[in-house]
Amino acid sequence: MRCIPKINGVYWLSLAVASLFGANAGGFLVSVVGLDDLRGLPFLAAALALVFFAERVVKQASTLFFWAAVVLIRASATSVSDVIHDSHIRLMSVPVLCLLLAAMVIVWRARQPATEEQGFIPVNVVYWITLFVAGVLGTVGSDAASYPLGFGFLGAMVAFALPLGFLLTIGRYGLYTDLGFYWLVVVLIVAAGTAAGDLLMQALHSIDLGAAISGAAFVALIVVMYEVRKGNRRLDVETVGEGA
Repeated sequence: MRCIPKINGVYWLSLAVASLFGANAGGFLVSVVGLDDLRGLPFLAAALALVFFAERVVKQASTLFFWAAVVLIRASATSVSDVIHDSHIRLMSVPVLCLLLAAMVIVWRARQPATEEQGFIPVNVVYWITLFVAGVLGTVGSDAASYPLGFGFLGAMVAFALPLGFLLTIGRYGLYTDLGFYWLVVVLIVAAGTAAGDLLMQALHSIDLGAAISGAAFVALIVVMYEVRKGNRRLDVETVGEGA
C-alpha cells in the first residue's frame, strides 16, 4: 500500500477500535442481514478487492484504505469464527490456530529482511493473510473464554486486556515491530475487542446500534489521527512491502 500507519500508541488504539467495529459488523451481517454460515464472505471479499483496487487507482494516498481493509478482514474472521462456534470446536481449534499463526510468523521472519526504519512492518499479501488468521484466533479465543470457560464477556475482556496492557507497555522499548511481538499483540487486541463488542451489544440490546456506534467512533478516530494529523503515517511506501 502507498500509505501505511506508523506503529505507535495511536496505531494500537485504532486497531482496538477497528477490532470492536469489525466484531460488531460481523455480528450485524449474521444476525441482522442474515448472511450466516459463511454466506457473507463473498461480499466481504468483493469489498476487500474493491478497497485494494481503489487504493491503486485513486491519486490521493490515504491510510483510509489500510483501515478499511483491516475492518473487512476483521469482519470476515468473525464470520469464520461463528462457524467454529456453532460447530462446538472452539477449544480444539485454538491450539491449531496458534500453531498455524506461529508457523506463518516463523516463515515470514526467515524470508523478510529486517527493515531499517523503526515503526513500520511490511504490509503485503502475507500481512493480510496473517491478519485474517490472527483475527480468527483472537475471536475464537475470546468466545472460548466467554462461553465454555465461563468468564463471560466482561471477564474475557479483562482477561485479555491485562496481558495486552503489559505487552504494550514493554513494547514501547523497541518491540512494536518485532513480528512475533506484533502478532501476539494483534491476537490479544482482537480477543479483547470481541468481548468488548459482545458486551456493548448486550448493554445496548441492539446489534445494529452497537455496530453504528463503534463504526462512528472508528471513522472519527481514523480521520482525526491519520488524515488530519498526518504524523502517524508514511506516504509512498515502496521499500516496506510489495503488493497489496
